[in-house]
Amino acid sequence: MAEADREFFDRSGLAATIARNVCNLDVLLNMGFPKERAEKALAATGDRSVQLASDWIFAHVDDSSLDEDVPREYVLFACPTGPLVTQLEEYSEKTLVHCGRNGSHNSFPHVTLCSFFSVSDATVPKVVHAVLTTAGRVRGMEVPAKVSLDFYSSSSFVGLFVDDRSAAFLRNVSQEFASEVLKTTGIEVKAHKKQLHITLAYQFNPSQQKKLEELAKDIDTSMPAQWDLRLYSRDTRRAKSDVLRVVHPLPPSNDDELELVRGDYIYLEPDELVSSSDGWLRGVSWLTGCAGLFPGNYTEKAAETDTWTLHRCVPVISLRGSSTKCTTRASAPPLSPTQLPPLPSEPPTSRAPVPEKRNGPSKPPLEELYSQVQKSRPVSNSKIPPAPATPRQLYIVRHGERVDVVFGKRWMNSCFVNGEYSQKDLNLPRKLPSREGSPLSFAEDSPLTEMGWFQARLTGEAMKRAGVHIRQVYSSPSLRCVQTADAILDALGLKPAMQIHVEPGLFEWFHFYKTSGLPKLMTMKEFLDFGLNVDATYHPIVPVSDWSFTEDIAQYYRRNHAVVKSVLGSTEGNTLICAHAGSLDSCSRHLQGLSARTQREAVKLMVKIPYCGMAVYQEVKEAGIWDQVEPPIPTLTHSPNHKFDWRVLQS
Repeated sequence: MAEADREFFDRSGLAATIARNVCNLDVLLNMGFPKERAEKALAATGDRSVQLASDWIFAHVDDSSLDEDVPREYVLFACPTGPLVTQLEEYSEKTLVHCGRNGSHNSFPHVTLCSFFSVSDATVPKVVHAVLTTAGRVRGMEVPAKVSLDFYSSSSFVGLFVDDRSAAFLRNVSQEFASEVLKTTGIEVKAHKKQLHITLAYQFNPSQQKKLEELAKDIDTSMPAQWDLRLYSRDTRRAKSDVLRVVHPLPPSNDDELELVRGDYIYLEPDELVSSSDGWLRGVSWLTGCAGLFPGNYTEKAAETDTWTLHRCVPVISLRGSSTKCTTRASAPPLSPTQLPPLPSEPPTSRAPVPEKRNGPSKPPLEELYSQVQKSRPVSNSKIPPAPATPRQLYIVRHGERVDVVFGKRWMNSCFVNGEYSQKDLNLPRKLPSREGSPLSFAEDSPLTEMGWFQARLTGEAMKRAGVHIRQVYSSPSLRCVQTADAILDALGLKPAMQIHVEPGLFEWFHFYKTSGLPKLMTMKEFLDFGLNVDATYHPIVPVSDWSFTEDIAQYYRRNHAVVKSVLGSTEGNTLICAHAGSLDSCSRHLQGLSARTQREAVKLMVKIPYCGMAVYQEVKEAGIWDQVEPPIPTLTHSPNHKFDWRVLQS
């Protein structure tokens, strides 16, 4: 690993790691939750946020085991990411279709570095810190430039063995982790002593071995891969349970039935599937901890690891190629289809035999799941106030809805008559700024629609209710981004005291302007004259004169990172950035210690970012990186509303 990569893992001590947990725990205690429940909730949700932990407690209010003292089990994996994982996922999907399920479909691609070990909920922050400390010590090790994978097959196992040099490195990492855990907690962690490997298939019918090997020939282990250290935990009581995913919601009809929430998981005893004769099963909800009966055809088989909690993920081997092409490769997570199967026609109240159904949706966000749980919860008109002295956070928000996407590139043609603007649709802006080159200058520098302004306003209001505190705000020079930042600040009650720093270095990828040319940007005076609260004295980090119109995707990521690194290095408190769809990734990728995405990966990701989509990153000082955390506000979803011609009623 290069020195530049290693700098992400500087260690500064245990206190900073525990501080965040202590703050979240204190907030939960101040809300009146018992300490044991608060600690259990933080452990079960990976200490992602106070809101999620409190939702977990409310969801488990009817869980008879809520107050049982049963520590969770933890394990450390080395997991590949990047193009190599795509190969592994494709292999897993093919084997599922052609050979049926085997043991590898119960997990995701990984190398096991230690045996499972139990940790009390109160001790979890020290174990999390051990992962960061271990990553910090990687800088003193000889890190392999690439990980080679060698194919191996037998009558009961198909997999990839890690090459000796890389295996020795990973064993050292595992031993460092075990030593740190023992030193800080007194818990003994047994490092993995066997041949390190990625499992392709096991627990399969021997007659399928030839087909499994044949399919594996399509996997190219020379594809680049970054390797992460990941700390996971699972519910100890469910370690041997089968897992089903709910694909159809269903309210209970009787007291002994489970409420089925789409995206929830149901734990089954190992023999439950084969012992049921009428299609009704007895299980325990992962979401609520409640037990009861449910119709099996409302669920599908899922991987055990889908119910695990990720506590920490830290890169240890940067994205590079892995050895030469191998004859066979590895397994992948179970399928996560996007389409729901048809709703079972037979109502479950009769408890008649039910056929098996396949394919279901990927898991919704936890907030959405908890919101569907039918529990009586305390009513509150405000969000939980933020805890003092929490780590710094970076909020990156995409701009709101833009006019040219809704009304077309030449929307100005119908709205300007003799240079005068007229609002021809209620969603068009009520007024537009006076700017040089108007109206043509709006063609490549679109303003927000009225709905776009409303989206930004809603986002700011939600942030205020959530107790988000912003110390400074930066924006791309695009008009729609500055308008979004202004509306959010106004909703937060920070306008006019907080001014917007318009930073050209946050502009989107220049590749998108190859044919049309770069837009004519508005001046600070034009922004101010329009009532946008910009800082006219701000000196850009990357001025327009430094723009490189031929930048590739890696240079785009570096440009955005240079801005963010400079901002975070010269400011205190939380920072808000309003920019473009790609900015949520390009401004944060290197902060997390990750490499830039490929052009194909980046563009594919950009189309998934909705208007006012938000990503939040939290500083982890002891590791020198920023972790992505759950946003404090819900997502913003609404349907399109097409143009209405009232004359259709006359036809």
